[in-house]
Amino acid sequence: MNDGTKIPKNHREAALVYASLDIKVFRVRRSKAPYANCPRCDRQSSIYIQHRPEECQCGVPTCHGFWAATTDPTLIHKWWTEEPDANIGAPCKLNGWAVIDVDPRNGGHASLCALEQRVGVLPGTTMQITGGNGLHCFYGSPGFDLPGEPFPGIDFKHNGYVLLAPSMHSSGNRYQWPGNGLFHKPTAPWPSTLLPRKEKPRISGQPRRQQSLSGIRRPGKQWTVDTLVQHVMDAAEGNRNASLYFAACRAHETAEQGAIDLYEAETALSDAGQAVGLTASETIATIRSAARRTADHTWAAA
Repeated sequence: MNDGTKIPKNHREAALVYASLDIKVFRVRRSKAPYANCPRCDRQSSIYIQHRPEECQCGVPTCHGFWAATTDPTLIHKWWTEEPDANIGAPCKLNGWAVIDVDPRNGGHASLCALEQRVGVLPGTTMQITGGNGLHCFYGSPGFDLPGEPFPGIDFKHNGYVLLAPSMHSSGNRYQWPGNGLFHKPTAPWPSTLLPRKEKPRISGQPRRQQSLSGIRRPGKQWTVDTLVQHVMDAAEGNRNASLYFAACRAHETAEQGAIDLYEAETALSDAGQAVGLTASETIATIRSAARRTADHTWAAA
């Protein structure tokens, strides 16, 4: 592992340091929603040209959420001069990472202990303490998509993004690198014990294990605005509308319990939907459709 790099407490300076380490970064709102698409990328616009988000050439630096991530110091300086308190986002796959996100609010620490009892202690790697007192474990990308949330309170972040220190969590706590606060670029590969079964290397003649990791019990998830937004941002292409609908339904049910503010959630989800490539009209229609849905309080985490 390298000697590490000291990350400044100032958001703009921190973003510039990450960029100097060849880490692509972008601005993220406090709700965790990236900035929405520009009018040129709206399918309802007369000047719209069909394209993939990662191939956007509209020239608007914040277009398409995390696809706008860059290492350009001039652009980064401009972004954080305009909004000094904007959080620092880093796309996982675009930076060659896959991240294990442990969320204690949904039983993540217990799931991590149960997981390591089944597969053994996970390899040491770069770790970050999240603002929600959780944990990010950074590994190299395995080269193919991973399941988004395989266990209660644990996400495998690959298609989406994570916030980097010193970003501010909705709780008021900051993300931070543990110990002496130095950032070490991840070098450890994704643990082979966590590869999907079809991707795991098998020794010739070795019998298949019948025990499945899915035996960890999955309770209902306590959603927050930022985890709802993250659910939309992590959606695979072709499943984004369905993910937005699911998140909007959860927003209504969670708001009924008094756990979140519905207006705040719907606004953040609208921004997130447009950031992943849905048009404004599509996001509005999907969110309204969720509002008309009969409440179902028997749901569990997806």
